[in-house]
Amino acid sequence: MRCTWFKAEFDRNLEAIRKLDEELRSALRNNEFRVNYQPLVDAQTRKVVAVESLIRWARPDGKMVGPNIFIPVAEESGLIHAIGLFVLRQSCQDALDWNGIKLSVNISAAQLRDPEFPIQLGQILEDTGFAPELLELEITETCLVLDPIVAERSLDVIRGFGVNVVLDDFGTGYASIGFLRQFRFEKLKLDRSLIVGSADDEGSRAMMLSSISMAQALKMDVTAEGVETEAQADLVRAAGCDQIQGWLYFKAMPADQISQHLTPVSVNSPPVSLPKKAAS
Repeated sequence: MRCTWFKAEFDRNLEAIRKLDEELRSALRNNEFRVNYQPLVDAQTRKVVAVESLIRWARPDGKMVGPNIFIPVAEESGLIHAIGLFVLRQSCQDALDWNGIKLSVNISAAQLRDPEFPIQLGQILEDTGFAPELLELEITETCLVLDPIVAERSLDVIRGFGVNVVLDDFGTGYASIGFLRQFRFEKLKLDRSLIVGSADDEGSRAMMLSSISMAQALKMDVTAEGVETEAQADLVRAAGCDQIQGWLYFKAMPADQISQHLTPVSVNSPPVSLPKKAAS
């Protein structure tokens, strides 16, 4: 309901999006997507207790395209459904050999609004034989606020399988206590911005501490994301976080490198150093 002056860049942007969409469809057909995994460690023991699956796209020309570039296009075109199911199936297959640690997979808002998704999830669990109680689906507030009724219905079916639901990127949106109680998450993941801000800002630190206390009162586990320094790790550990995820301990890595990190790590051991070539 407004007028906008036309600019030539509008056409160029649309053309670029159209071209990227075509390349994404080709990438899916030609198996160009890969799934890497970033381990999460127990805050106290530093033992690996879970991994998060992260999609990577290596184009035939050798150029790496980040998910922050292609995921929004895939969501707009609807291709996110096929890509999301690929990640879910591949992750469940890879995680079968990882000694019963938890597997976290990100789910987009479009997937959660799809009434077929819970059925497809159940089929993947049956086909792969992956234990549903070891699977965590990570969703953001956006997934819920767009259509809370459909989201709650889908989550009820998903929980019926025994799958856990995690609220990701907490601290960047507007989730309330009532909102958290309504959807009954099993875990809360504190966004990196909240962790970084808590180091120097009393307001951010108070927000982090209150978020952790609230999660504990609602019987949720808490994971601190994006931890990159020992000081940040000490901060979230003292605040009561259950798990830590970040470059301080591990970067994302291919599936065949995960098994070597599944032995207990001494509390006094230094953080694990990974090759520089590991993808972030």
